[in-house]
Amino acid sequence: MLHSFLLGVIITFIYDLFRILRRIIPHGWFLLSLEDLAFWILATAGIFYMLYYENSGMFRWFSVIGAGTGMLLYKKTVSTPFVNVVSGAVNKLLALIGRFLWKLTAPVRLVWHKLKVLAGRGARRAAREARIRRRQVKYRLTACRKAIKMKLCKRQEKRRNKKEI
Repeated sequence: MLHSFLLGVIITFIYDLFRILRRIIPHGWFLLSLEDLAFWILATAGIFYMLYYENSGMFRWFSVIGAGTGMLLYKKTVSTPFVNVVSGAVNKLLALIGRFLWKLTAPVRLVWHKLKVLAGRGARRAAREARIRRRQVKYRLTACRKAIKMKLCKRQEKRRNKKEI
């Protein structure tokens, strides 16, 4: 009976560890499903082990009642404060580490920001220069096209004049 009671406490404690992990790291439905599957596989293995070795493979109701009592007693007394304290402490520790790293990386972030500003200015200058060059090339091409047309017109005119003579 004591072993089944302790098994109930251990199973609920393991589930509390999953609850703490969920409070620290937000999960989507897929990861929640995987965690629940892993929990139930572990719980089933623990119950099977207890029934096989402690009860000689026989199902006895006092084992189920003992495990249920252990789960219920742990859940009503220790579970909620344990989850709140541990998850709160870990979240505060992670926030503290995050603030420390944020302050530690401030010079790097400042340099990165300055580089982004300079790169933006350079990109705008390059775009402006490209527009100017494009206009110049277009103007030159237009001028060359007109010059070629004029030469062709002069040649045709010379040919006409030769034919008339």
